[in-house]
Amino acid sequence: IAWITLSSILLGALFAHIAAGTVDGDAYTASLHGALNGALIGGTLSTLEILVLSGAPGARFRRMPFLPYLGLRSLIYLGVILLMLAATNEFVPGATGQRLAIRGGEIVFSLALSLGYNLLFGVNQLLGPGVLFAFVAGRYYRPRLEERVLLFIDMRSSTAIAERLGETRFLDFLNRFITDVSLAIADAGGEIHKYVGDEIIATWTLAGGRGEAGCVRACFAALDRLTAQAPAYERDFGFRADFRAGLHCGPVVVGELGYLKKEIALIGDTMNTAARIQQACRDTGHRVLASAALLERMAALPAGITRRALGPLPLRGKERALELYALEAAD
Repeated sequence: IAWITLSSILLGALFAHIAAGTVDGDAYTASLHGALNGALIGGTLSTLEILVLSGAPGARFRRMPFLPYLGLRSLIYLGVILLMLAATNEFVPGATGQRLAIRGGEIVFSLALSLGYNLLFGVNQLLGPGVLFAFVAGRYYRPRLEERVLLFIDMRSSTAIAERLGETRFLDFLNRFITDVSLAIADAGGEIHKYVGDEIIATWTLAGGRGEAGCVRACFAALDRLTAQAPAYERDFGFRADFRAGLHCGPVVVGELGYLKKEIALIGDTMNTAARIQQACRDTGHRVLASAALLERMAALPAGITRRALGPLPLRGKERALELYALEAAD
């Protein structure tokens, strides 16, 4: 909210200052008027974005194809901007003390601003939150070593479900599964790193010292969400959705990867170990496994989640056994 509001204040003041030379003649008063417009527009749009467009009420619209969704968002933004301009022009006089009318330049500027912002927003959503900024800023142009928490999620019985539903229907099933899990991850402050078939890789930045267990909260929130949506899954597809998950933490190398198609890649032994922990769920019969290294970095597990030590377990492709814990939701 603060970022969008501040940007709107600066843009409003700058536009009004430039336009004042040919219209109002008082650049200082016009700039104040533009800053007020920007504050109202930014505050309203950011609140609308958080509570509606990016919240639960806007979930249906976010499933629209890209271009119609871009057009709808731009029209909503344009309508809010013009409404706020009309409100401030009605109740706040200009430099001459007269009420102001919305000018053609303001409409064109508002339309360009709406389209530009929502195009950037749409591209950012396609790439993943924060990825566009990372590319533009060149944050990972040179590989960097970072401490990350990793959550590997793999859908259970995906092969059998795909055989029964067929490829087209299974893609619908997979999309709904990914949506439900991704929303739980985003609510817990996680970042979706990659979708690999029916697998989801999520990550959190690992701060120094003992931190909160957002990754564990995301994992069990996703399970709760799938349980709550189970009747809808059965009604629409004839199957419920479920998954196995592995959690781990440690250093990873983060950098740009690719030539004709680029992505932000995470590589290193920590990634391989997290994948092996997730695969160990099948061998041990547990739904969620976490490494001792991760649990040691947590201040506490979320309320209602218990852990049970499984001892050092050998993992495929690893020379040394790893201390693992089974995480379960208390009845």
